[in-house]
Amino acid sequence: MALKISLAGDLGSGKSTVSNILMGELGAEYYGTGKIARELAESMGMDIAALNIYMEDHPEMDYEFDRRLVNLSDDPRTLIIDSRMAWHFTRGTLKIYLSTDPETSAVRIMRAGRSSEQFATVEEAAERIRARKESERKRYGELYGVDCKDLGNYNLVIDTTYASPEETCEAILATIPAWEADSEVRACYVCPRRLRYPDDAPDAEAVARISSAVERGEDTPPVEVCYRDDTFYVMGGAEVALAYALCEAPLVPCRLVDGSPDPTAFVKMEDNLL
Repeated sequence: MALKISLAGDLGSGKSTVSNILMGELGAEYYGTGKIARELAESMGMDIAALNIYMEDHPEMDYEFDRRLVNLSDDPRTLIIDSRMAWHFTRGTLKIYLSTDPETSAVRIMRAGRSSEQFATVEEAAERIRARKESERKRYGELYGVDCKDLGNYNLVIDTTYASPEETCEAILATIPAWEADSEVRACYVCPRRLRYPDDAPDAEAVARISSAVERGEDTPPVEVCYRDDTFYVMGGAEVALAYALCEAPLVPCRLVDGSPDPTAFVKMEDNLL
């Protein structure tokens, strides 16, 4: 069976650029529902946010998208499927989610200048993006009983807030052999600057020791992270994450864990933990 990658992610996370690179690397063809949705919105005199709200009461529109995704399961081509729900409907795909913090998403969307996604300010764009994600979460939950924001749905999660498309694709290509050996494999990579760290003093000696190991290219334990409200919280392995940050690594290997972190007990990288 030909390789199929289902690629979901936040607005502005670089799905189109990453898809283009992967097509060249893998000899794959592209199938994207985003362009279809934008064209449909424009034909109805709506923007994407309005179309998503409209679709909450018109499930027949979702069913048309779903039918096409199901049919791709038996398609003999190598495919990159850029779709919110291909991970659910298209069988046998490497399920990937690209994550980006809302503010970065807003800036990228405004720079793209799409006619169906026009905003006056970054703050307005960020708020509209959050509203769209909640609309989709509500609709897909009601239609299919799934949570499209649950990162546990995916084989591979990559944070593209600070990572380049090339670095993102490098992580994807490195994961393909592991997934081909075990379709239940799980991997997660987050930019150290995106993480929120426990508000306590790290072990500076441990950070220095791990930094040396990172510079030598040695493997390190994954950082345990919990994802809540578009934020990654470090639940274990803060010294590892800080070591990668000191080495200016774009991504740190992580493991998703459950939890209910108190946001007031965590700080940003910019707060100079060291």
